[in-house]
Amino acid sequence: MNNNLSLLKIINGLSRTINIANQMIPLYKQLKPIINNSNKIINNIKKIPKNSSNSSKLTQSSNSKQNTPTFFQ
Repeated sequence: MNNNLSLLKIINGLSRTINIANQMIPLYKQLKPIINNSNKIINNIKKIPKNSSNSSKLTQSSNSKQNTPTFFQ
C-alpha cells in the first residue's frame, strides 16, 4: 500500500510538470524572436539621438537648404 501512495505522488508530480511545460512552450515560442533580435533592437535604440537639440538642428539645416516646397520626390 505504501508503494501505491508513492506511485500516485510520482504520477501527480509528472502531471503537474507536464501542465507547466504545456503553458511555457507557447510562451517560449512567442518570446524567441524577441530574444534573437535583441541585439538589433539595442543597436537601433543606440542610434536614436540623445539630445533633442541635435535633432532640431538637423531638421533646421535640412529646411534651410530647401526654400521651396517639394511635392514629389
